Amino acid sequence: MAARSKSARPPREDPGTTARRWCARFAAGSPPPLLVLAPPTSGEAEPWFAARVAAAAREAARADEGLELGAFDGASPDFDVETLDGFLGAGSLFASRRALVLTRAGKAFERWPRLAEAVAAAVGEGGGLEWAVVACDRKAPAAALKTLGRRAQEVGGELVRFRALYPDPPPWRPDPDASEAARFVADEARERGLRLGPGVAGLLVAVAGARPGDLVQALDHFGMLGLERVEEDHVRDTVSHSAEGQSFAFTEAVLTGDSAEVLRILRRMERQGLRSFDGRRLAPREAFHLLLAGLVREHGRTEAVRAALEDGADLDEAFAAAGVRTVPARRRMESRLTVCDRERLDALADALLEAERRVKREGWRDPLHVLEALALTAFVRPR
Repeated sequence: MAARSKSARPPREDPGTTARRWCARFAAGSPPPLLVLAPPTSGEAEPWFAARVAAAAREAARADEGLELGAFDGASPDFDVETLDGFLGAGSLFASRRALVLTRAGKAFERWPRLAEAVAAAVGEGGGLEWAVVACDRKAPAAALKTLGRRAQEVGGELVRFRALYPDPPPWRPDPDASEAARFVADEARERGLRLGPGVAGLLVAVAGARPGDLVQALDHFGMLGLERVEEDHVRDTVSHSAEGQSFAFTEAVLTGDSAEVLRILRRMERQGLRSFDGRRLAPREAFHLLLAGLVREHGRTEAVRAALEDGADLDEAFAAAGVRTVPARRRMESRLTVCDRERLDALADALLEAERRVKREGWRDPLHVLEALALTAFVRPR
């Protein structure tokens, strides 16, 4: 194998690591002259990270007794551009050092095009600010970001773009704990002094989604319960009556061939509907996608175990490759394998694609009927 080139780029930081690094820098009293927080050039943005860094900057500024902080929200109804302009251009009567934290700045830059230039001129040598943090959203004009990014580079600052976390593990490592969102959960748990058992980080992503705010809220929930170590059973017990819990139950029933349980779950959904982990009532189509996503994910995991066994791996090796580590997870997978041979897995894969097509392209109005048709296919033995 050829040696790796010295000029090869190192792996890019994930958004959670980047946000924690900047928060730590502010906490250590080492802010950059100008930090611009922006959405990605493509793909889904995640403003939670920018808000977290901005909050750390405000906290650091308020802890510095000799520093006057100007904190402005560009999207607030109370935002006054003249007050901000005055702060940028005038010296302080109470402090010789000043800092700016401007959040949700996109709308302000869109309404007042010259504001970005004024902020850029206020940092660095000859400016009145010791440092500034500017958090932009999708509404920020490209010209404003270009002006601020160029100025950040000139004064030794940085422009940082925050995208959404990736919710799925890489295809070569189907362990749910290996996804970027699950690694974020593990890092945040570590900072809170919470220990997570195997599979918990990935399970929390399956339950709460990949939004960092929701994941942190879930961790704080377990912290409030006084737990020092969170296991899969704690998560499953917490969500057992929620939509996410029903998604787990539906998935296991399909993959283990329990047709009676599948029908029971679907009839209860028809009568009562579903509520998410945070108490929000789900629309039928939203509930459909939640159940389908859970089944797709676990079908892929079961497929990975079956493929490893077919390639000659023993059961322990196959489980390890798919991230099946805990005793309860191993028992669930063993139950699936008694039903899910190659033919059934292939038939179920086709049924999953057909279910999605029926909702998205054929316009089936009742997602429960689609799930019933999916279950029927799953329980008919392939010929």
